Amino acid sequence: MNDITETRFIEIEENKYGITVVFLENAISLFIYEESPIFGTFSVSVPGTSIMPASTLYITGSKNEQFVRIIGERLATKLQKLVLVSLNIEDISGDLLTKIMSKIESEILEENKE
Repeated sequence: MNDITETRFIEIEENKYGITVVFLENAISLFIYEESPIFGTFSVSVPGTSIMPASTLYITGSKNEQFVRIIGERLATKLQKLVLVSLNIEDISGDLLTKIMSKIESEILEENKE
């Protein structure tokens, strides 16, 4: 594993988003924001088992709860780790979420495996 914390800025359709990831042995924390780092809708997702699917507990905020659930459960399932997600993006859509997730998975998580 490389550094325990990584911050990247990605540009999608001329908008800039910050992504900070904290890599732990059994978990990752993911903070996604626009402009400046602000704590947003926050959740904890646990990976599924053969009996139960992945699940999410919302800690604070409700504005983006469906999006933090999608991010958290997808990564928890993929990584088989606890995933903490904070999302603070004013106008997020399914299309934007797909683009952000693609960049996170291909540019941050894949590089950190090496």
